[in-house]
Amino acid sequence: MTATPLLLVDGHHLLYRSWWGFSDKRIMSRDKRRDLTGVFGFLAILRKTHLEEAPDHEIVVAFDGENAAASRTVQDPGYKANRADADHSPIRSLGMVKAGLDTAGVPWIELDGHEGDDVIATLAHHAAAQGRTVTCYSGDRDLYQLLTDQLTVLTPARRRVTSNEVHTRYGVTADQWPDYRALTGDASDNIPGVPGVGPKSAAALLAGGIHLEQLAASPRLATGRGRAVADHWDAVLTWREMIRLQRGVPVPDNTCVGMATPAMPRAAAILEHLDLW
Repeated sequence: MTATPLLLVDGHHLLYRSWWGFSDKRIMSRDKRRDLTGVFGFLAILRKTHLEEAPDHEIVVAFDGENAAASRTVQDPGYKANRADADHSPIRSLGMVKAGLDTAGVPWIELDGHEGDDVIATLAHHAAAQGRTVTCYSGDRDLYQLLTDQLTVLTPARRRVTSNEVHTRYGVTADQWPDYRALTGDASDNIPGVPGVGPKSAAALLAGGIHLEQLAASPRLATGRGRAVADHWDAVLTWREMIRLQRGVPVPDNTCVGMATPAMPRAAAILEHLDLW
C-alpha cells in the first residue's frame, strides 16, 4: 500500500501573500468593518492548491510561533532585524485563518520558540522516514535544502522545484544550499553574505559538492573572492548555522495522521459558517 503523500504549507508565507495579493480590491465584511482579504485569500488559495496540485495529500499548515527567531538572534542579533518596521497588517487575520482551518478540518501547528520552516523540516524528515512523498508549499528558498527525490517545493506561482533544478540553476546541490546562501547572503533574513561574492562565485567556490569544512582546507580561499570569504570566515559559519533548518523540533506525535485530507469547503462558505461576513 502506497503511503499518503504530505502537503506541508508555510502558513505565514501564504498569509502575507494572501493579504497583499488582493491589495487592489479589499474583501470586506458586509458592515465594512472587518477586512477579510487575508483569511479569504488564504483559504481560497489553499483549497485550489489542494484540489489542483495535491488532491490525494494530507495537509498540515505550519505557522511561526511566538519568539520564533529567538534561537537565531542569539547567534546574530541582526537576524530578521530588517522586518521590525515592516507592515505586519496580515497578522490581524491569523486568528480568523486558524478558525477557518479548524472549520475545514485542516490541521495546523504553531510551536512557541520555533519557526514554521523548522517545523516543516522536521515533519518532512519524519515523513521521508515513513516512505512518504512530500510537497512543501512556499516561496521561501531556504526550503531548497530539503529537496530530495521524495520532496519538492511548490511555489505560489505553481512551479514545482526539484533538486535537479536547483543544481542546474544555481550550480550547487540541495544539501549545499546553506553553504551557498551563507556566502551569497539572504536579504529577506538580513544575512549580508560575503562582500563581492555573488551566485557564480559561490558556486565556483563550492564546485564538486564540497561544504565549508572542505573549502577551508582548499586553495580556493587563497585567491580572488576566496580571500574575502577567508576574511569573513567566522561570520560565514554563523550564517550557515542560521540558514540550516532544524529537523528535530519536538512536534506532537499526532500532527500527521497519514490520511488524505478531504476537499476543503469554499472560502465563502467557511466565512459564512464562522459568521465573519
